[in-house]
Amino acid sequence: MTQSAPLTVVIPAFNAEPYLGVTLDAIQSQTRPPERIIVVDDGSDDGTVQVARSSGVDVVSQDRRGAGAARNRGVQLSESDFVAFCNADDWFVPDKVERDLEQLEALGAVCLASDAWDVCAERVEGRRNVSRVIPNVLTEEFLIRCNPIICSTVVARRRSIVDAGGFDESAALVAISEYDLWMRMATREPIAYSHRPMTFCRVIKPDVGCREGFVEGVDTVLERVVARHTDEPHFGGIARRRRADVRLDRAQELMDASDYEAAAAEIRAAQDLTWTWRGFTQSISAKIKR
Repeated sequence: MTQSAPLTVVIPAFNAEPYLGVTLDAIQSQTRPPERIIVVDDGSDDGTVQVARSSGVDVVSQDRRGAGAARNRGVQLSESDFVAFCNADDWFVPDKVERDLEQLEALGAVCLASDAWDVCAERVEGRRNVSRVIPNVLTEEFLIRCNPIICSTVVARRRSIVDAGGFDESAALVAISEYDLWMRMATREPIAYSHRPMTFCRVIKPDVGCREGFVEGVDTVLERVVARHTDEPHFGGIARRRRADVRLDRAQELMDASDYEAAAAEIRAAQDLTWTWRGFTQSISAKIKR
């Protein structure tokens, strides 16, 4: 009989009935299965709870509070040395748990993230981070520049999550609470990164309006970072560039949706933070199309 791993998988779930069965099957069929799986139902009004219970995993329900609060609840209930996170519509490759724990032990790290396979309409499209140059060690400074960490790939020592304060449950960070936590964890110890895709992640394009909450969340996270480094001015410069970049990303989405006035406003805000050629070319494009 295969010995279970000293790990709990925490799954936040909101109206996840169509996908949750695949997620749970993949976790329960691991080459080294976790000792516990906790599904935190975040106020679903479909059959999410029934699917979870029929799979024999632990289920806890709460009023709708967001994925960060659901993950915190799962971490609080866990008694394992390690915790892994998986969204209710994602799933693990068959040997993820076994390989990740081996890598954490070999590296002496407290947290590991990896690349993932993007899945669109049940078709694997490729690796999520294939176009990025990502080091094997993610420092706080690197994470300011970009965030390659996919929550459904993360495995960490439970103690490291608790000591960092867990996920921020405030409304301001509801769209980006995991980024805030990775940043806080990285101030204590860099996060290990593996380029091997270990999770299948469904790609569901968010509404253009969702990007606004994301931009505001990045601002909040980076303001906290800069406040921690008042004696290191270059952190402020890196943060301004990142804040500009996310605005330009949103501007592109707005232009794709033919909302050129709103796009122009985002580009101006980005250029006010830090002038870039990318912002300049986007501003020309927005003027031509208006």
